[in-house]
Amino acid sequence: MTAIAKPSEDASRPLREGLLQADPPRLLGSACRACSMRMFPARGFCPACDSDDVETGVALAATGALYSFTVVRQAPGGRPTPYNLAYVDLEDGVRVMAQVECAPEALRIGMPVRLDVRRVGRQDGCDLIGYVFVPTELPENAR
Repeated sequence: MTAIAKPSEDASRPLREGLLQADPPRLLGSACRACSMRMFPARGFCPACDSDDVETGVALAATGALYSFTVVRQAPGGRPTPYNLAYVDLEDGVRVMAQVECAPEALRIGMPVRLDVRRVGRQDGCDLIGYVFVPTELPENAR
């Protein structure tokens, strides 16, 4: 009988394999070799031209701007509120949905943000590593 080792206190894993890299922080997507479209999460085909000639594991831009957002004030049990959920337009043209960590009052359309990879939860004795965006600059009244 083989013993299964318990994860150590400092064990961690990404929310999903192939989603991100930690150093330097980058989301991993795919790029179509036929039309150059980039997408996140990575896909095995291109939704723009329907080609299946795509490269996966492509590091995407780590900075972008807030396209749209909402402040979530009611959530499932155990989830702290409020939190900010947004679409972020990355500098390489990819739009991603993510949390933005700052005071809700500080959110502005077009606000510059950068990717941050960090612990977002814990499961089966492992830290779950995910991604959020943080403002690169805050308005004077939000500091």
